[in-house]
Amino acid sequence: MKPIRYFLRYTDFVNAKFGWFVAFLMLPMIAIMVFEVIMRYFFNAPSLWAFEISLFMYGSYIALAGGYTLLVKGHVNVDIIWGRLPLRWRSIVDVVTAALFFLFIGVLFKESLEATIESWAVMETTMTHWAPPYYPLRTALPVACLLLLLQGLAKFIRDLNTAITGKETI
Repeated sequence: MKPIRYFLRYTDFVNAKFGWFVAFLMLPMIAIMVFEVIMRYFFNAPSLWAFEISLFMYGSYIALAGGYTLLVKGHVNVDIIWGRLPLRWRSIVDVVTAALFFLFIGVLFKESLEATIESWAVMETTMTHWAPPYYPLRTALPVACLLLLLQGLAKFIRDLNTAITGKETI
C-alpha cells in the first residue's frame, strides 16, 4: 500500500507544482497582448509575431493545465445526476467511465507523441510569413497528456478504493 500512496502523493505534487508554474504563462501572454494592442491602435504598427506567440502560449496553457484541473476537480461532471448519488455510487460511476478517459487520453498521447517526434525531426515551422518554430508547441501536448494520464490514474485508484470501501481513505 505504501508504493500506491507514494505514487498518489507524488502525482498530486507534480501536477500541483506544474499547474502553479503553468499559471505564470498568463503573465507574458498578457504582456504580449497589451504590447500588441498599444502598437496596433496607438502607433498603427501591428507586429507579425504577437498574435501567433500569444496563441501558442494560450494553447500550451490550456493543455498543460489539464492534470492540475483534474487534481482540483475542476473538470465538468453531469452534476444533475452524478452529484445526487451517494459517495460510493459516484466512485463506481467514475471507475466505469474511466475506461473512456484512458482510451481517449491514450490515443491522444500516442498520436501527439508521433506528431511531435516528426515535428522535431523536420524542425517544423508554421506556414505564416514570420514562420516561427512549431515543434516546441507540439511538445506541450504529449507532456500535457502524460500529466493528465498520471493524474487520471491517481483518480482511478482513489475511486476504486472508495467504490470498494465506501470511504475516501487514500
